[in-house]
Amino acid sequence: MNGNGSAKIWGVLLGVLALGGAGFAGWTLYSVSRPTPASIEHQPTEVGVATMQTVEAVLASVQQLVKDENWAAAERVLSESVRTFSDDQDLRLAFGDFLMTRERWAEAYDQYAAAISAGAVPAQTYFAAGTLANMSQRPELAAEHYRQAMTADPSTPEYPLHLASMQMKLSDWSGAKASLALAGRLAPERAEVWGMYAQVALNENRLSIAQQQVEKARRLEPREPAWVLMEARVRKRAGEPGRALDLLGALPQAELDRLDTLELLAECYGMLGRPGDAASRYMDAAERDPGNASLAFETALWLHRLGETGEAVAWAERARGLGHRKAGAWLSAQAEE
Repeated sequence: MNGNGSAKIWGVLLGVLALGGAGFAGWTLYSVSRPTPASIEHQPTEVGVATMQTVEAVLASVQQLVKDENWAAAERVLSESVRTFSDDQDLRLAFGDFLMTRERWAEAYDQYAAAISAGAVPAQTYFAAGTLANMSQRPELAAEHYRQAMTADPSTPEYPLHLASMQMKLSDWSGAKASLALAGRLAPERAEVWGMYAQVALNENRLSIAQQQVEKARRLEPREPAWVLMEARVRKRAGEPGRALDLLGALPQAELDRLDTLELLAECYGMLGRPGDAASRYMDAAERDPGNASLAFETALWLHRLGETGEAVAWAERARGLGHRKAGAWLSAQAEE
């Protein structure tokens, strides 16, 4: 079941916290293990549940429809099939996988949830359901499914890592620390464990612990920008903006032009009484990305702090033209002054 199609879906699902690679449990559209009954003849435009006698035939037919990119027919067969065979886990998972290919995360989650309700499933299926719940903006449900995955398979570090990420999203810092401690015992070589631990400590303002943990992450992945940014945040919080700027200066230009990095740079420059450098950073990034409304608006704000009203208004007008939702109100406020 670890086919190329499943791997592509896995990559989409994991997103920023790309820790996976295990693949999905159960049936997928790309790797059908059930045999195709010889008596069933594929009919791409006429196929329907009424002509199929078994779930195996449904799965085989849908597989062919997907290969033919006949998406509407595949969805119709699956939708009708889960109404007819509502407790069949393979059908539910197949429908969920299909909906994932259409990037319909919430509907895909509902099918995975139905499969789980029908009976016990492997740990990877709980994990996939948790990730779909997270994609659907349901972190509480995601956390519950990651717990189920951990119970089914206590030896896989991805499960407590993902649970910790949900607990952090829910501001459950004690729970996140417990999950990360487990992940650290299972996979001490994983930099994500210590980077996430550093974020928890930073949120709790335990700066010495945050520094220790991010140093572990950087030893394991010295070239990973995320850990450089994390250490810079810790240094800034500790009142060391110059050290933070030194760290950020080693990042590639693409990372330096990211909004979150620029915000951190600007805060450090502000602490050092150098707002002009902050404005220059934003302006240079905006020139490199002329279609970015947020960069244009931030440039306007920093120029305004410097007293460069004319330039600030010009950049704000540029941001408004690019669709920035706050630029118009800001310009109106300036006109009234």
